[in-house]
Amino acid sequence: AFITAGFFLSYFDRILMVVVAEAVKGEFSLSDKEVSILTGAAFILLYSLGGVPLGWALDRFSRKGMLAGALALWSAATFACGLAGSFIALTISRAIVGLGEAVIVPAGTSIVSDQFPPERRPLGSSMFYAGGLVGVLAAFVGGSWVAAEYGWRTAFLVAGPPGLILGALMLFFMPEPVRERATDRQGPKVNSYALIASNRPLVWLLAAQSIATFASVGLMSWLPMFFIRSHGMSLKEIGLLFGPALACGSVFGVLLGGWLGNRLASRSTGALVVWCGLVVFAIVPLYLATFWVGSQAVALLATFAATALTLTYTPCYTAASQTICDPRTRGATAGIANFVNNVVGGAICTYVVGAMSDAWRPTAGEESLRYALTVGVIGFCIVAGCMFFRSAALLKRQAQGRA
Repeated sequence: AFITAGFFLSYFDRILMVVVAEAVKGEFSLSDKEVSILTGAAFILLYSLGGVPLGWALDRFSRKGMLAGALALWSAATFACGLAGSFIALTISRAIVGLGEAVIVPAGTSIVSDQFPPERRPLGSSMFYAGGLVGVLAAFVGGSWVAAEYGWRTAFLVAGPPGLILGALMLFFMPEPVRERATDRQGPKVNSYALIASNRPLVWLLAAQSIATFASVGLMSWLPMFFIRSHGMSLKEIGLLFGPALACGSVFGVLLGGWLGNRLASRSTGALVVWCGLVVFAIVPLYLATFWVGSQAVALLATFAATALTLTYTPCYTAASQTICDPRTRGATAGIANFVNNVVGGAICTYVVGAMSDAWRPTAGEESLRYALTVGVIGFCIVAGCMFFRSAALLKRQAQGRA
């Protein structure tokens, strides 16, 4: 309950900038590339870089203590976003939010993996992730309403304090789960990164997910602006129509993925990885429908379907990576995954789409974003799908070798 509530607040605070991006762009006269820095790179760079050493620390120190401190840090920085008087100040505040939130995913996945056996980890992971996706819904519905009525700054000022309260409650009332022991009976002092680097199926899985993250995280940064530009939606309509379509599809998908993942995990870990590959191929036509149908209602329905299908692989991927890795490196594995996912899928791929949109604007006008998103989805999803299948093949070969 505590880590799910923390993930709820982390996604609310993270997505709030996406919700108000068009208003921020207007106040500070920003380009699409500068907007992508606020919604992507400014947050993601420290969020990703911080996850690597913090994941290592989570394998060795109190997870609840680190979570409580992280909540206080990112909540204070979220409040500071509402006070920022310049693009630079806002960028710095967003970077600090990212640094604080770097703890939540490694800590959450490590705790879930210590509480659930392998055949139940997908559903356990899906419950944790569902908290963040409900936070997305709250950010779009509540955040957009506050921003439309009282201004985008007020939305950040309201979002900050709840995290401080939750952090204090977590520090005093949240239990610390017992850690699972490694099967080789070695001591806890191991070279975590050497163990991860030598695990080829895990390396390919992490690489595949880093690119596939664009479909689940990177797209989220651009879709609100796409619907505003190409379908003429207002900020309130983004909150009342697009936000629920995205968030409800996400929650439905991640819970379905947890249920399905438990059944796949009972067969093999490789089955989880194969499912991830199938999903990223299958979402391409759904997102193309989102970008190219003329009807706003059909585009929203396609968004719901694509998001739901995309999120079914999230608990499967998480359970697979935490099962494939050595139990002593779960925090480090999650930290590295957080790093590569957000640097590649969340920052680099997102920036590439923004750069393509700016480059094509002189000829395509407001529709340049539609073309950039189309190229991004087709290219990134095909590459990620092939890499998932490579990881599954290595897992199968590894299992045959043991047999």
